[in-house]
Amino acid sequence: MNTFNIFGKIIEEPEKIVTSNGTKMCKLKVSVNKNNTDQEITHDILDVALFRKLAEEEYDVGQYVAINGKLTSNSYKNENNTYNFINLIANNIEVISG
Repeated sequence: MNTFNIFGKIIEEPEKIVTSNGTKMCKLKVSVNKNNTDQEITHDILDVALFRKLAEEEYDVGQYVAINGKLTSNSYKNENNTYNFINLIANNIEVISG
């Protein structure tokens, strides 16, 4: 199964762009709580991409959002190194509060 579900807080102004082929895209930076082994709460910062209709909606810093979507991967080579990336692509997003 290639899915993710997260709940977190938007921590930076959303970045809205239009791709070279005209597709609307919005990048969200979301802070998600995680528990460490010593029960201390820390945060992961995740970049989530939204496309088309989801990208047209308005999102604000401080809003809590529930997002589910799919994972994609890509890689590129630079000299002798290969870099691999996991991308979070939203299928659905629900604004919880803000």
